[in-house]
Amino acid sequence: MKQKLLISCVSGALIALTGTVLMFMLLAIDLVGPASVKNDNLMYGGTILFIALYVFLLIGIFIALKKVKKLNNGILIFSEAIKIGLFTSLVTALISVIFTVIFYELLYPTYNQEMAEVVTSKMNSTDLTTEQIQQKLSEQIKYYSTSVQAKFSFVGNFITGTVFSALLGLFLRTKRV
Repeated sequence: MKQKLLISCVSGALIALTGTVLMFMLLAIDLVGPASVKNDNLMYGGTILFIALYVFLLIGIFIALKKVKKLNNGILIFSEAIKIGLFTSLVTALISVIFTVIFYELLYPTYNQEMAEVVTSKMNSTDLTTEQIQQKLSEQIKYYSTSVQAKFSFVGNFITGTVFSALLGLFLRTKRV
């Protein structure tokens, strides 16, 4: 059982780390973050990041389940697949939250402020009223806060990982003869 938990922990950590590395790469080439808003690239970068994170999660759970199946001499029952997938998703979600907090609080503490400045600048060039701009800005500041981003990270990884675990469990489980 320890080996199975280790497989889930390592897989979850690698999934979270891979997603974090991708996010930093997209930030470096201005496809996410304040510069992406300024250059109208946030939609592209956000879409790439969103899809890639779920692909990483799917592949990571798949690999974890295949390793457990191999460890069990080719046998994987559905309930075990669900447990392994859920634990892998939980580890991914928890580590993603930790990485999110580290990013927003330690590595890039001005992120929210810079996003607010860029969004304000963009909105000032529209025909929105000052009141509408302030309302939208308030929403953006909340959205990009550490706590909201950490919640999205946790919930997104855990719920999606749960669904992926069930689907992969159906396909990878050992069929009874």
